[in-house]
Amino acid sequence: MKRVLAMGRYFTGIFAISLLLFLSACQQKSARTEADLSTPPTATQSDLQLESIARQFAELQKTRTVADTTQMDSIFVDQSFQELLTDLDSLASNQQLQDDKTFISLRGLIQASYDDYLQELAAANPEAFAAQEVLADIDSLLLDDSLSVAGTDTLVTLRIPVITNQKVNRAISYFTKGRGRKVMRAWLQRTGRWETLVKGHLRDVGAPEELFYLAMIESGLNPDARSYARAVGMWQFISSTGRAYGLESSWWYDMRRDPVLATRAAGKHLLDLYARFDDWYLGIAGYNFSPGKIDRQIRRYNINDYWQLPRLPRQTRNYVPTFLAALIIASDPAAHGFTDLEFHEPIAFDTVTVTEAVDLNVVAEMIGSEYNVLKQLNPALLRWCTPPDRPTWLLNIPVGTRDVFLDKYADMPKEKKVTWLHHRVHSGETLSTIARKYRVSLAEVRRFNKINGSLIRVGQDLVIPVPADKKYYSNYTAPQTPTTRRVSVPRKPVENVPGHAKHVHTVQNGESFWSISQQYGVSLTKLRQWNGLSNYARLIKPGQTLNIWLPEGQKPPSSLAASSSVATPAVPEPAVSKAAETAPVPLRGGSNVHTVKPGDTLWDIAQAYNITIRDLKRWNGKRSNMLKPGEELIIAPPGE
Repeated sequence: MKRVLAMGRYFTGIFAISLLLFLSACQQKSARTEADLSTPPTATQSDLQLESIARQFAELQKTRTVADTTQMDSIFVDQSFQELLTDLDSLASNQQLQDDKTFISLRGLIQASYDDYLQELAAANPEAFAAQEVLADIDSLLLDDSLSVAGTDTLVTLRIPVITNQKVNRAISYFTKGRGRKVMRAWLQRTGRWETLVKGHLRDVGAPEELFYLAMIESGLNPDARSYARAVGMWQFISSTGRAYGLESSWWYDMRRDPVLATRAAGKHLLDLYARFDDWYLGIAGYNFSPGKIDRQIRRYNINDYWQLPRLPRQTRNYVPTFLAALIIASDPAAHGFTDLEFHEPIAFDTVTVTEAVDLNVVAEMIGSEYNVLKQLNPALLRWCTPPDRPTWLLNIPVGTRDVFLDKYADMPKEKKVTWLHHRVHSGETLSTIARKYRVSLAEVRRFNKINGSLIRVGQDLVIPVPADKKYYSNYTAPQTPTTRRVSVPRKPVENVPGHAKHVHTVQNGESFWSISQQYGVSLTKLRQWNGLSNYARLIKPGQTLNIWLPEGQKPPSSLAASSSVATPAVPEPAVSKAAETAPVPLRGGSNVHTVKPGDTLWDIAQAYNITIRDLKRWNGKRSNMLKPGEELIIAPPGE
C-alpha cells in the first residue's frame, strides 16, 4: 500500500513537469512571426487534437485530486482515461504521428498516469484485480518452457477435453498452496453465487458449461473485475470485442459488467473461436490472445496443436493450463484439500422492463429495498438510474418485488422517475467545468440541455441529471440562506522583486508570451504573474508593454535592446485588460467579430470566447488552421 501511494505521489509530481513541457512544445508550434504567415502553418489538425487531449488530461488530473473513493468517482475517472486513450489510439493510425516524439510522450504520460490510477484502485479494492495478479503469479511459476506437455493424461471427456501434464500440475500446485490457495478458496466459495446462472446461459447459447471456469480465472467470478488492459467484467471483454457481440456501453451503463449479457456474449465468442480453429484449446487461447496472430503462427509453423505451437506470449502459453487447473480443482474441491468451504447463496432476482429513466433510489423506496441492493443486482448500471439513452432497460429487482413494482411504477409521477439539479451559469464557468463539478459527462450536459457546441452565457439555466440521494447533491448546491457572491478581483502587476531590476518590454509584431519568455530566459508563469495576468492568459498585442524582472546587473539579450528598457522607480503601469483586448465587435444580426492580431491562433481565440475550435472553423467556413493578421472571424452567429 505504501509503495502504491508513493508511486501516486511520484506520478503526480512528474505530471506537472511533463505536461508543462508538452504544452510548451505545442505553443512553440503555434507561435509564428509575420515572416511565417506566407507559409502553411506548422500546427496541423493532429497537433490541435493532441493539444486538446493534453488539456483534457490536465482537467482530469485536477478531478483526480478532489475525487473520493466512491464507485461513481472511480467510474468517472476511469471512463475519462479510457476516452483519452481511445482518442490517442485513433490518432495512432496517422503515419506521421507514429514516430512523433510529442505524440509518443503524451501517450506514455497518459498511460503511465492511468496505470498509476489503477494501482491506487487495486490498493483500495484488491479483489477487482485479484485474477490478473494470479495470472501474473502463474506466468512466473510456469516460466520454465522445458516443462513437459508430453505423456498427458485424459481425466474426463467433456466437450472440452480435460487433461493433465507438468504445466497443469504446476498450476494445480499453485492453487493449493500459499497465496494461491487463499485466492482459490475465495473463488470456489463464489461459485455458489454464480454457477447455476452462468452455466445455464452457456447451455442456452450452445456453449460447453465447463467454460464457466474460464470466467473464474478471468475475473474470479467478479462482475466488477478490471485489468490494466482496459478489460472489464466477469468475462474481461475489451470494448471493441464486447461491441462485436452486442455489449454496448455509454456514460450510463456498461453491458460488459452484466453477468447474464456478458456470459451469453462470451459463449458465442468462444463458439466462434472453436469453429475457427476446430480445437477448444486453440479457441480458448484465442480468447486470451489475438485470434489473427494465432492463425499466423499456425500457418507459419504448420502446427495445429496448442501444446506444440511455438512463440505464443507467455500468458497465452500458461492460460489453458491455468483454466484446466481451475476446472479440475472445482470439480472435486475436497480431493484438493478444500473441505470447509462456505458457498455463497445463489443469486436470484426478478426482472422488469422500464421504458424511461428511473432513479434507483426511488425504486428502492418504492419496493422496500435499498439502493446498494439494486446496484449489486445491476452491475451494468454505472450511475444512479436506468439509462435515459435507451428505449427500454431490463432492471433486476429482489425476488418477490415484481408485482409491487409494477403496481407502484404505473402510478409514479413522472418527475420522480429521474431527478435533476438546477444550475445557473456564473461568470468564468464553462460546460466542461460544470460537468466536472457534478461528476457527469460533458456530452450528457449538452444532450439534456440541447446544446450543440460549447457556448453558454452567464445567467443561463442548465439541468444536471443527479441521483435522488441528498448526500450526493448536497455537496454541490449552495445554501438557500444568505450567501456571499464570489467577486473576481483583478490581479495587480508585481511592484518589487528583491534583488531584481525591472525591464519594460514592448511587444513586437508576431511575438507571443512563449517567445518573450524564451528570449529573456524566464518562465511563462512568472511573466504572467509579474504583469498581473491570469495563468491562462494567451493573447497579447503589438505595442503592449510587459514588465520583466531580471537579476540586478543582468542585461537583456542584445537583440532586445530596441524593445526593452530599464524602468525607473515609478507607479507600476496597470496591466492591459484582457477583456479590452478581446472584446467582440457587434455585427448585424447579433453576431460578433474578432479581428485577428499577429500571434493569434485558433486555440487562443476559441479560449478567449469560450467556444470550440470546431465551431469557430465551421462558422467561418475554414478548412485550414491558417490565420492572417487583419482577418475577421465570426463569433457565435445568429441561431447558434
